Amino acid sequence: MNNAILSRLRHTLRDVLDGRGVPEADQRLIGYTTGAHALDHLVVLSIPLFVPIWIEEFQVTTYELGLLVTLMTGLYGAMALPSGILSDRFGADKVITGFLVLTGSVFLAIPLVNSFATLAVVVALAGVGAGFYHPPALAFISREADAPSKGFAYHGIGANLGIGIGPLLITAGLAVTDWRTVLTLLAVPLLGFGVLFALRGPSDSNDHTASEHSFGDVVDQLKALVTPVFIGIVAMYVFAGVYYRGTLTFLPKFIDTLSTLPSLEVASASVGAGQWLYSLILLTGSVGQVVGGNLGERFQIEHVLLGVFVSTSLVLLALGWLSGTAVIAVGLVFGALLFTLAPLQSGLVAKHTPDAGQGIGFGVVFTVNFGIGAFGASLAGWILSSSSYSLLFGALALFPLVAAAAVISVSKAGASA
Repeated sequence: MNNAILSRLRHTLRDVLDGRGVPEADQRLIGYTTGAHALDHLVVLSIPLFVPIWIEEFQVTTYELGLLVTLMTGLYGAMALPSGILSDRFGADKVITGFLVLTGSVFLAIPLVNSFATLAVVVALAGVGAGFYHPPALAFISREADAPSKGFAYHGIGANLGIGIGPLLITAGLAVTDWRTVLTLLAVPLLGFGVLFALRGPSDSNDHTASEHSFGDVVDQLKALVTPVFIGIVAMYVFAGVYYRGTLTFLPKFIDTLSTLPSLEVASASVGAGQWLYSLILLTGSVGQVVGGNLGERFQIEHVLLGVFVSTSLVLLALGWLSGTAVIAVGLVFGALLFTLAPLQSGLVAKHTPDAGQGIGFGVVFTVNFGIGAFGASLAGWILSSSSYSLLFGALALFPLVAAAAVISVSKAGASA
């Protein structure tokens, strides 16, 4: 049995290295959604790079900055459910176009920011706009792709490109100009890709028009999700969201506290360890995305998720106690494990949700993942305001274990259904 599993793992890794996996019929769909996904995560997960700058400029505490990130990601999550409903009614392609245009428009207001209060308003609105992306995109892939789990994985690479390469570009920009200009320039790719998606992007041939739905239909679809299996999935997303947000928000600042890690010289500018290692960790997540998607096709998703959550708990404990160059290796493993989750969790939702209501299903899980999970940022900021990073990572290590327990409940409920 062990030899069979090892053989399948070798085949999975070979597929990843050879670049195989996305059927030709899916490539246009995945290409466009991957581009939009990169921009979505560039918006949300580049924010930690600005945290040290904002703490100094606006004279606020880590707890207050944590609350700001909680506000942004909470609204990001809150928009997921209405986004899913709109996706099922009007088509995923239209909602994705709306996300790109709305979010790009918000960043045009960055030059007006002159206080922490106005910063909070603009950042919150950016969270609202970006929050419209995930449910329609995932429902799009689930309904239209021939190989959804692999589609989720390669679509997930877009997130890692956006949050891996994006911070490097932002860091280069900060070397030559101020943060307001850098954030304002984000409007250009968002608005440009929004126009491209509207004119040339793929269409949702399985969209559901408003004439086919009523408010009662939405309520019925939500009621249909109230099952032991889906409740377990929701719990998994909540606890995963807490440690996801709690870790990433202050990860660059944590890395900067490790004086043994070197800075890099890029174009005559010094790039701190917190910036380059944070970007490298997120880029490593691309490997996790693809491996996770392939494992989800080859093995039972619940079993793979259990392994990922338990391993993540151990890695978080190590991150809090190790120092120096060892943090680089542990951080890269953490990045791979963190983003292995995306295709596996999405595959689990697709497995247990009817096609016609998948926009709502993905809307619910992303609402709790980023909405309730957003409190991970304020929790992390509160812990750091009075304690150490060792305690922070030790506390966060508990959450993947609770998520693993939720996966076990999903497996048991699914077997008895």
